[in-house]
Amino acid sequence: MTLLAMLLVGLLVVGVVATTVGIQASREQPEEPVTLTTTIRTRTLADEVTGRLVAFPKATVHVPAEGTVTREALTAGANLDEGGVIGVVDERPILLMQGAVPMWRTLAPGSKGEDVRQLQAALARLGYVIYDDAGAFGDSTALAVNQYLAALGYESVDATNASLQSEDWKRTAIPHQQLVFSPSAPVMATSRCGIAGQKVAGELCVLETAEREHAIAFPTVDVSDADLNALEGASVTIPTANGPITGTVGKQYVATKQVNTPTVGEGQTSQGNTGANDSAGIGDDNRIYLRLENADTEKLQAESAKINSAETPVTVTRMQGKADALTVESSALQQDGSQIWVMTDGGRRVNVDTGLCVQGICEIDGDGLADGMAIVLPEVSTNATAERKRQ
Repeated sequence: MTLLAMLLVGLLVVGVVATTVGIQASREQPEEPVTLTTTIRTRTLADEVTGRLVAFPKATVHVPAEGTVTREALTAGANLDEGGVIGVVDERPILLMQGAVPMWRTLAPGSKGEDVRQLQAALARLGYVIYDDAGAFGDSTALAVNQYLAALGYESVDATNASLQSEDWKRTAIPHQQLVFSPSAPVMATSRCGIAGQKVAGELCVLETAEREHAIAFPTVDVSDADLNALEGASVTIPTANGPITGTVGKQYVATKQVNTPTVGEGQTSQGNTGANDSAGIGDDNRIYLRLENADTEKLQAESAKINSAETPVTVTRMQGKADALTVESSALQQDGSQIWVMTDGGRRVNVDTGLCVQGICEIDGDGLADGMAIVLPEVSTNATAERKRQ
């Protein structure tokens, strides 16, 4: 009995030792290599960035006035054509005409200059005959202004703003603050241009041209300052219900012209040349604005409602790849010095030339490569493989 017990104990010890040795040996065996593959696909790659189409007025016009508003005037959001009345102050109309040079003085018989030429051109567009020399305020210009004011229901005045009798029409003038030149018309009032009884000392209201300039707004996280030169000239596609609108990217957007800009701290209007100044807020919203050029303006006008609500997406192609190129995941590319290569699942090394790479996919060109061919990814450890699968 004692001998049997000793034999059983001995067998048990041997079994435990054998098991321990077996476990230890299994732990010391090298891990089986994991082979991962990817597939070559035919694609047309494009490096694209998406922005939003934004419209800005071609120019913003500040309307100066001094006195008491005596009639209801243009309301906020209302449009006004050339020849219309912006507002009425001290029973004198403030008129709108097209012109690049702001109204900086009284225009009267004997006045000469580009502003007079603008006045004459506007009167001619409104149907009045001018036979004075261009830019010279003579009798026919005075008569045209006299008739124009009468058609609007207002009496004529001289250079001192004194009322004229009908026989004194040759002295008809337009005092300084009774005419506003805008670079284009029609215009839209961004604020109400006076309420009857309102006292005005400086600015009556602000107008903006209906003519628009378009820009593409990009988040600064997508487009850095370094990208600006690379984007200039890039093709643009704007999807619409009536088909895509195409164009190109221009230089960084510079704000609209400010006409008759009030002088800071004085509440009065500046009297000088139209200038291009930065508009408040442009670029202060973590977005970069680049001009849209070479686009169909009529189609853009048809999309104005969406553009004004910033609902129109824009796709800009920074770089276009080859059509139907062979592509593979960039992680499949291996490199020896300057030579890039891939390994087929059959174990063949193929040297490749690479092209455009976008979001982890690269164009490749190499002998014997074809669409659908499996390519071996470089070996990774088990832990790295598990991490790859989790991603």
